[in-house]
Amino acid sequence: MIVYHFTSSEFALKALRDRRLKIARISELNNPFEFSAADFADADTRIKLEAFKNQANERYGVICFCENYHDPVLWSHYADGHRGVALVFEIPDDHAIRVGYQPEHFKLDADAAIQCGSFDEADLTRLISTKFSSWGYEKEIRMVCRLNDHFCQIDAKGKKVYFESLSLESFGVDSSTDSLKLIGLIRGVRCDLTPMDITGELLAVDTLSVHDTQLDLSSFQVISGKTYPVNGVRSFSACCFRV
Repeated sequence: MIVYHFTSSEFALKALRDRRLKIARISELNNPFEFSAADFADADTRIKLEAFKNQANERYGVICFCENYHDPVLWSHYADGHRGVALVFEIPDDHAIRVGYQPEHFKLDADAAIQCGSFDEADLTRLISTKFSSWGYEKEIRMVCRLNDHFCQIDAKGKKVYFESLSLESFGVDSSTDSLKLIGLIRGVRCDLTPMDITGELLAVDTLSVHDTQLDLSSFQVISGKTYPVNGVRSFSACCFRV
């Protein structure tokens, strides 16, 4: 599946340099109603669910993608007002969770699940993949990550930060360990990143397809412009990880 991850130019270059993408904790997602799409009228159940959400926050994280890059609102909200980029990834279909959007809460019997300490996989997936219909423009695809399986560093504030590794190489026999394959970079219409900026963050063996964008005034969409390959110059020994 081809998906798009919107970010600022600064964080895009950091992702290229360090060969990894930050995993968002559930508590860091920009929707304050995460895990709240189910209809829990009982106050005691809501309290228990909040405790369960806190437990899930310590165990799981999320990387958020979109299924296309054409909506200008996505660039405005998530790519620094069109000054950033969309990183293009190929992810395995079985890693992708498509978010559903609906105008009302859905019914879910949570008491039994909370008492035994966990939801079944289907209920957990529905909780993490349902959002209010106003978010529908995002056409979001999520990849859920078990934090214990991923690289962790402590940032300057003493907080644990987790990362998913990325690769510019094709999937092969080791594809299970490289679930993120970077296949392109799309520049926003106001992005000032140059090919030299991108080249400087790639290894000498790398080639990355870069796409410019333009505004289609007839459809009010962001569409593809010029496409060109960018070849890296860095030596492998220069590749280092930073928070």
